Amino acid sequence: MSKNAVFGDIEENTSPREKKNSRRRQNRDDKVVRFRCDFPSTQVRVMLARGWIQVTDPNDQTWHLWWCETGDVRQALDLKLAPHQKIPHFRNHYELTRKNFLYRNLKRYKKLLLKSQKIDEAELCDGMPLTYELPNDYRLFAEEYHKQPGATWIVKPAGRSQGRGIFLFRKLKDLTEWRSKEFGPQTEMSTMETFIVQKYVENPYLLAGRKFDLRIYTLVTSFHPLKVWLAREGFARLSGELFDLENIDDSRVHLTNMAIQLKMQDDEKKEQLKKGCKWALIKVREYFTARHGVDTVEALFQRIAGVIMASLLAVQSVIMQGKNSFELYGYDILLDEALTPWLLEVNASPALTGTDSEDYRLKFDLLDDALNVLDFEGRFSGRETRIGGFDLLWNDGPVWTICPNPAVCGEPSSDLRKLNIFLGARNDRVGQLRQLRDFLDGRRNSGRRTRQG
Repeated sequence: MSKNAVFGDIEENTSPREKKNSRRRQNRDDKVVRFRCDFPSTQVRVMLARGWIQVTDPNDQTWHLWWCETGDVRQALDLKLAPHQKIPHFRNHYELTRKNFLYRNLKRYKKLLLKSQKIDEAELCDGMPLTYELPNDYRLFAEEYHKQPGATWIVKPAGRSQGRGIFLFRKLKDLTEWRSKEFGPQTEMSTMETFIVQKYVENPYLLAGRKFDLRIYTLVTSFHPLKVWLAREGFARLSGELFDLENIDDSRVHLTNMAIQLKMQDDEKKEQLKKGCKWALIKVREYFTARHGVDTVEALFQRIAGVIMASLLAVQSVIMQGKNSFELYGYDILLDEALTPWLLEVNASPALTGTDSEDYRLKFDLLDDALNVLDFEGRFSGRETRIGGFDLLWNDGPVWTICPNPAVCGEPSSDLRKLNIFLGARNDRVGQLRQLRDFLDGRRNSGRRTRQG
């Protein structure tokens, strides 16, 4: 069987029942994996569907995987963990996932690259919009503010999520009023919660007249050496209201967080928003390809991968590795009218609860394949460049590929080397996993016959 037959894309329609039966067949001869997860979740459903056994006693340390929340990371890592035990976070993940730390690390990394004359790599470190960390950078921000009269700026508290505390402004007095409202009228800048101010992207690319960002899932199994997988499936999150730069007070126009969109809506409107505020990544790719052409879209997704890698390389030196950690990050990427990708933030605990049946299916399969990559059952060789819906992007260096099937990948047939990513490609994960396992089983059997002979 050829390598492309194992790792390539093959369209296959598989029912949920067939998927479940396939999963049972896969687990039939595998070792039993024990997991701990202290909250009902999609994660629990996925692991039970794999035939794993849930550990419910917190004193029982026989688990292979403890899917803990970020607040439990220190407690989990302070245990004397065996090499085979894993948790889904790195000890200081906040170096990447807190907005101000991400900004600092990218700034530091860019200086190192420029010093080494790596101009192209340094340029990728500018993936965040023009950013200032307040209160420390207040004077620098004020100078820039006066250089750009009438510009729109956006405030983001560094440690909050789901759009809490974010607002847009054009006048400094509005920033002062926000500070007083958030922290009290007597608060000194030096005692305030850290927040960032960014130049607002005033010309966002619009879908159906609405602003959107892309959710890209990235699995990091190790920082030293750095090993990164990119999920084929993701989605665009659309705002609930038409874009209007003059209306900067309505967060539903400018923010795509579902929590923001669902505020102050009746049940019927909420259900409509849940269905209408997401586009599958494959639909986004097809839309872009129809409007801009294959080459432009491929260049866009390659650049998105470059921005993601710049952020991970920027924190590689400061992340506490820990052989017991991995992390599934949710990257939020905004596009402007020129199809320039802008990194908004990186989520350490992206929401994995489905908002509808398709969203649930995506997240169920995403988690299932993340566990396939981690390979608790010992099924794979460790040299795969694709496992289910994940493609290997970085393995202590970039992973390059040539698309084996232009009709699926959406690019012309050529020998042009590109990063091994297939964002928005059709995800024939069940067929690929079956072929991959058959291929590996055949190779193992061949090896046994050779040794016996």
